[in-house]
Formats: sequence, structure tokens, C-alpha cells
Amino acid sequence: MAVSYFDSLHPNSLAMNHAFHLSLACLLMITGTSVLGQMGEARVLVIGIDGTRPDCLEAAETPALDALIADGIYSPDALNNDITYSGPGWSAMICGVWSDAHGVTSNNFVGSDFEGFPSFMRRLELENPDLNTHSICHWAPINDYILGEVVDEAINAPTDAAVRDEAVSILGNGDPHAVFLHFDDVDINGHGYGFNAAVPQYISAIETTDGFVADVMEALTSRPNFEAENWLILVSTDHGGIGFNHGGTSIEEETMFFLASGNAVEPALLLKDTLDILPAPENCVAPGTAELRFEGGGDAVVIPDSPALQLGADQDFTLEVRIRTQATPDVAIIGNKDWNTGLNPGFVFSFEYPNGPAWKVNIGDGNERADANGSSGVADGQWHTLSCSFDRDGMMRLYTDGVFSAEEDISDVGNIDVGSGWFFGSDILGAYSYTGAIAEVRFWHGVLAEEAISAWHCSSLDDAHPNWASLQGHWALTEGAGLEVSNSLSSDLIGTVQGAEWNQPEGVITFDYSNTPRIVDVAVTALDHMCLTLEPDWNLDGISWVDGCSSTDVARLDRNTIKTTLYPNPGTDEFQIAGLSPNASIEVFDPSGRSVHSAQPGSSTHTVSHTAGSGVYLIRIVDGEQRRTLRWVRQ
Repeated sequence: MAVSYFDSLHPNSLAMNHAFHLSLACLLMITGTSVLGQMGEARVLVIGIDGTRPDCLEAAETPALDALIADGIYSPDALNNDITYSGPGWSAMICGVWSDAHGVTSNNFVGSDFEGFPSFMRRLELENPDLNTHSICHWAPINDYILGEVVDEAINAPTDAAVRDEAVSILGNGDPHAVFLHFDDVDINGHGYGFNAAVPQYISAIETTDGFVADVMEALTSRPNFEAENWLILVSTDHGGIGFNHGGTSIEEETMFFLASGNAVEPALLLKDTLDILPAPENCVAPGTAELRFEGGGDAVVIPDSPALQLGADQDFTLEVRIRTQATPDVAIIGNKDWNTGLNPGFVFSFEYPNGPAWKVNIGDGNERADANGSSGVADGQWHTLSCSFDRDGMMRLYTDGVFSAEEDISDVGNIDVGSGWFFGSDILGAYSYTGAIAEVRFWHGVLAEEAISAWHCSSLDDAHPNWASLQGHWALTEGAGLEVSNSLSSDLIGTVQGAEWNQPEGVITFDYSNTPRIVDVAVTALDHMCLTLEPDWNLDGISWVDGCSSTDVARLDRNTIKTTLYPNPGTDEFQIAGLSPNASIEVFDPSGRSVHSAQPGSSTHTVSHTAGSGVYLIRIVDGEQRRTLRWVRQ
């Protein structure tokens, strides 16, 4: 028999507790009364552990959290699939709405609307001002912007240990009804050493925080009236991380954990479902070859400085690169500059600051800069070609998979030479590291025509190319082994692999997260437990995962009530969508992000044949208030 957290801390009361639960169950069979209504005054403790990846939580030794998990609802597949910075993340968790409602899109909290979409603490205080509410945070902006003027006591603690000490004091000596705690050291160590289970400092920070949680739980369960109080403990995080950063849309950054534990919580493990198994991504330029993978942390290919790489203030050029990634933070994919600022001399391919999803190109000379954003559909785990032509007294033009994306005037930008060579996978200082694969880097003198870029973006390069004579560098990155990357045109431009590894790609498993929690569920679950009526005009985006006492009877819902399927998937020419309702509408986007088909079928099945070119197509289905996006792979 599984022993609850509360029982495990009080072994002498185990029999008494089981007898209590048995008696309560018998009573409920007679009366039909809600469990929560019989278990004393509702109280809630929310513990936020900043920047904690669930896979790393599993790798760490965390007896306190493990005890809560064993007795609670737990998901290592919860999502913050909005903006994975701390400001938007904590706002979503505390308010129960996404960034389009609470208005926070960065850590400066500009544009916030906490009046229109208040925190769960403020809603509790408005319902009953006599409740005692507390917020203790290591990261001060949570109190400064979200909770400080709302709760009865807001404490900005200088360390995680100080957060623990203040919480132990309040729980041990006070009469709290709602407490929010924020621990920050896990995130700090992720930024300092890496968000990865192989990083001892990161794992150690998780284990230290678990010790703080143990102290907090000891103070909670030692309260004189604890057995008569109805505590719900919610533990979660605001985002994950990849490399040394977060803020992007990779699954490593979006995945979080959700934990709800308490006497009235029915234990459950909430996991993602396998949606589809896709074939291994294939580079159309070099099918079947191994790929060079970059995993952040300074991984790079270094091309030594050479007169052939000098571009000065006047040299027109075109640069093309193929990438495969699922992460879009502010990185240096390929370039010749220190990417600490866009004014620095040189050029770089990156992603739109701060977290994509569009890719971008920057060029600067130390005094002037120019930036242009390309297509947004390149971080899907498939191969894409990014091309940019640089007319030095005119425009730079961006192309995604051969299709024009954007342009920007670069005529004011002067000398872009740095003298440090070119780098693939990082900037010239080994910073702003990219995560993903890189292949088929092509460097041309002159401005390639759109027709040539379009016709050759997915074709192996040979002397039939109309600009063959202008080709200056060609790094196919198909060696499959070793620490050298050859250049087909010059031995002076042989690259050196630093950290990146050759990898044979495998099939890709796609997952369905319809039945796992979201970060916005934390606030709604807390409110439901505290017996607030969840009014429709609050426009909450979250759902409750406990059997609360709200008159709205919030259910544990499948977020995707649209149950459509695609077949065949993968396919070659067309696919069918089955299970559509009469009111559903669909829109199909090709691998470059262009809408290629839209319809309101009015029947349960619809065939789509408006596809051209291999890759991953996105199918957006809208049915009333419900939304669903599916993937179809065209071989």
C-alpha cells in the first residue's frame, strides 16, 4: 500500500489516518457530500521552483518531492507552451491566463494587465479579506509586479535558504491560508552551468531545493491543527531550459512539471500520448548521410580566417545554410561576429529576439546595423534551407526553402570584416550556441537571383548551377566522422569541429499533450480548492485538477475535444482528415509556413491534395472555441 506524504511524516498516526479516511468514505456514501466540504478549512501552499526540467528532476535525489508525487497528481509532461521567460511564466502560473491576457511578454513586465486578470491571491483576498496570504520570493519581480500589493505579507528573500526560513516561520507560528514560495537557485545554476541532467551543479541545486521543500513540509505537517486543516500543496516550475538559456519554443524549454498533493487528492500520473512515429528526417541535398549535431555549450565548426572570407564594405555575397532544429532562442547559427550586440562588425544568421520563432539575419559595421526576420516555420525538426543575398549598396533578401521571406536596406552598413574566421554553431567567442544540425553551407560572391535560389535550395550542387563560377566556399558537412570539415574549393577553408558530434538521425516520435496540465492550471486548481466560484467572465485559461468545492464543478478536461485523425501519415500526394464536425474549418500550411489550402468541409471527412514539396505540413482545425493543430509528413 502506498503511504501518503502526510502519513510518512507521522508514522505513529498511520492507522488513525487510514481509519479516518475509511470512516469518511462511509459517511460520504450515506450523505453524498463533497470530500473537501468535510475535511476542514481549505488552505493552499504553492511552491515554485524556477527553471526545473522534469527529466533532471527525475535524475536528482529528491525524497521530499518524491513523497509528494507518490501521494498526488503528477505530470512530468506539463507545458508552458507560451513564452518561456520568467516574467510571462510566473504571471501565467499565478494568474491562470496566457500572455495575451495578462500582457507580460518579457521580464520587464511592460504591458501587464493584473487589474483585468488578477492573481489567484488577489481573487482570494477579494472573496474573503480575512484570509491570511503570504508571498516569499527569491526573484523579487514576482512580488514587485504581481503579488506585492495584493497579499498580506510579501517578502523578497536574498537566498533560497532565506525563502525556506521565512516559510518555516510563517507555517510554524502563523495562521496562513494561502502561501506562495519561489526558489531561484535551480534556474541560476542552469544559466551558469547548463540546463542538463549531466551537469552536477544543476542537479545539486535541485537536490538542495528538495531539502528546503522537506523543511517546509515538516513545518506544515507539524502545525498543531494540521490534521483538521485541508491543505493542498501545488509544486511546479515556470519553464525548462536548453543549453544555458530559455525563452525559446523547444520542448526542452516548454516542458515543466505539475504536482498537486493533499489529503483529498486522488493520486494519478498524467503522461503525454504518442501521436505518431515519423520517419527519420532526411536532408534532400545528401539523403541518408549522417548529420553534424550541435548541442550548445560552445559546440562549433571553426573556419580559419582567409582572404577568401574577407567581404569589406563593398563585396556583394550570398550565403546559404541548411539547418534542422526545434529550438529558436537568440543564437548564432552561422556568422563571423561577436553576437553580443548587432552593432558589432560582421554578419550572423540567428532567430528573432528573444525566442523566435522566425529566423533572422543581422549585419553590422560597429556603427550601423540592419536586421531582417524570415519565415517562422523552420523549428519543426525537419531540414530547411536559409538563404540570404547581400547587395551591399542595396538590400539584403532572405529566402526560406527557396521562397522569398523578407528584405532590408543595408546600404548604410560598411566594413564587416573581423579577422576571426567564420563560425558555424556559435559566435566567434564561442557564445550564443546553437542546438540542432547544420549542413550544406554555400558561400557565393555576388547576389544570386531568386530563381537560382529557389531551383537549387534542395538540390545537390554541381557546375550546372548558373552561378557556379562565383562559388567561393562549399561545406557539405557530410563527412560522418572526424574533426575536419572539408571545403570543396579550397584547402585553406577546411573547418575544425569543436564539440559537435556526428549523428545518424532516427525516426521522430510526435506526442499528444492533450491530457497533461499547463502552467495556467496552477492558479485555477488553487482557486477551485479554496472554494471560489470560477466565474465565466474571469476568462481563465486553466482548468482544475482536483475535486474542488467550486459551484462551477470544474472537470478534469481533455483539452482537445477535437478528435480528428489524418491518414495516411506519412504520405506522398494527399491525405484525409476524418472525424470532423459539420462546423469545423481547416487550414493547411506548407513547410515554409504558407497557407496552401483552407476549407469548411461541412462533412466528417475531407481530402487535401493541395501539397507540393516534401516536409512537415501543419493542419489547423477550428471548431467553435476549440483549436487543434496536427502534422502531416509529405515524403
